[in-house]
Amino acid sequence: MIYYKFIDNFTIEVIAPDGEKFIWKTFFPTPLSYQHLIAQKLTHYHQKYFDDNIKETTGMGLSYWVNIRMNFDEGIGITGGKGSKDDERKFAREERIRIGKQIRELRKSKNIEAKELAELSNIDPANLSRIEQGRYSVGLDILSKLAFRLGARIDITDSSQPNYSK
Repeated sequence: MIYYKFIDNFTIEVIAPDGEKFIWKTFFPTPLSYQHLIAQKLTHYHQKYFDDNIKETTGMGLSYWVNIRMNFDEGIGITGGKGSKDDERKFAREERIRIGKQIRELRKSKNIEAKELAELSNIDPANLSRIEQGRYSVGLDILSKLAFRLGARIDITDSSQPNYSK
C-alpha cells in the first residue's frame, strides 16, 4: 500500500510500498480541513491505476496518471520530486548499459552473431538485443549463460579502484 501524508499546506510525503519516499508539492496551498480527503483520493487513484497496470497499457508512469486525475477531478495541481532511491535506479541503469555493451563487444570480438548467441544461450534474440542495449534487467542465471557461451566470467569489482583493463 502506498501512503500519502501532508507535511504542510504545500508538501505531500509519499511512501511507496518498498519504503521509498518521495516529496510532492502542490501548486497552491491545501487547507488543513481538506488534506485528509486529498490523501485518501491520492491513495485511491494510485491503487486504481496500479491495479489497471496503467504504465504497461499506456507507456506513461503511474504518477503521471494520478496527478492528471487529481488535477482534473479535484483541481489540485501536484508536481513530483526526486525519490529517495533515484540514485540507486540511475546506477542500475548505467550498469545495465555498461554490461550490455561489454556483452556486445565480446560477442563481436569472437565473431558470434547475436541470433547464434541467443540460440546457444536459450534466450529470445529480442531479449539479447535489449540486454546489449542496457534496456533489459537480466537475472544472474541468464547472465551466466551468456558468459559461459562467450567464454567469460562475471565479476563484481570495487568501483572505487581504477579500471586498468581498458
